[in-house]
Amino acid sequence: MFKKYFPFFKASAMDLVAFKFNILIWLFVSALQVVCVVCLWIGVYSSSPSPIINGFSFNEMIMYTVMTNIFSFTAMDGNTLFTINEEIKDGTIAMSFIKPTSYRLRFVFSNAGSVSVLMALFGLPSFTIAYIVFYLIGFFVIDVWYMFLLHILLFFIAMILASMINDALSYIFGVLCFYTSAGWGLNQFKEVLLRFFSGFFIPLSFFPGILKDIASFLPFSSLAQNPVLIMLMKVDIPTSLSMIGLSLGWLIILELLGHLLFAHASKKITVHGG
Repeated sequence: MFKKYFPFFKASAMDLVAFKFNILIWLFVSALQVVCVVCLWIGVYSSSPSPIINGFSFNEMIMYTVMTNIFSFTAMDGNTLFTINEEIKDGTIAMSFIKPTSYRLRFVFSNAGSVSVLMALFGLPSFTIAYIVFYLIGFFVIDVWYMFLLHILLFFIAMILASMINDALSYIFGVLCFYTSAGWGLNQFKEVLLRFFSGFFIPLSFFPGILKDIASFLPFSSLAQNPVLIMLMKVDIPTSLSMIGLSLGWLIILELLGHLLFAHASKKITVHGG
């Protein structure tokens, strides 16, 4: 059934590998970003009267910052929005309506291909090195190894769901390009929304009052904070499972929303005046 979609998986993976220089530039920028944020937190904690700020010690915040950036770099890749926008602009979107393939599944497999390559080449090595370094310098302590391995397993499940949610959101914003040609603007809005409410910049526990509760319930928390909290064993197994359940629920909702939105938008599309 899905055999005809594997060429999209393979093409996406090969495309990413072909442009190694782009990946190295992204990696360099991400590394600089980590250094800047770590310096910022050093200043915050050095001037704080308490060693714990909103449930995070200095060591935990440094680990959170590093792991979140690695996670974002490896699991949040995808060009779904821009691909849809370009196909609408040049008219090639019309070919998708006559091909015997699902337009949505095409992007699911393409996203899976690129994320798989990034995780294999950079994600796993970076996570492993970070774990070893933090363990050796005493930032991270493993009391019970089987609990650690269980958290790692749950983290990988959460990571897969996070990548799929990210692609579902990109698909929804991409379908909005059917109504407007402002693909770049939609992507900028999406990136700000996702990074702010996902806990990428700061953990959601730093948000004030009800905003923290709302942000924790939204699907964006599954894109960065929740998987990293599971990885760092900041939450117990029942809480980890509830986070994964929340991610799965939102994934179903977002995919349904994307399907309904595409069904409506495909009836309204106009390309090259046709």
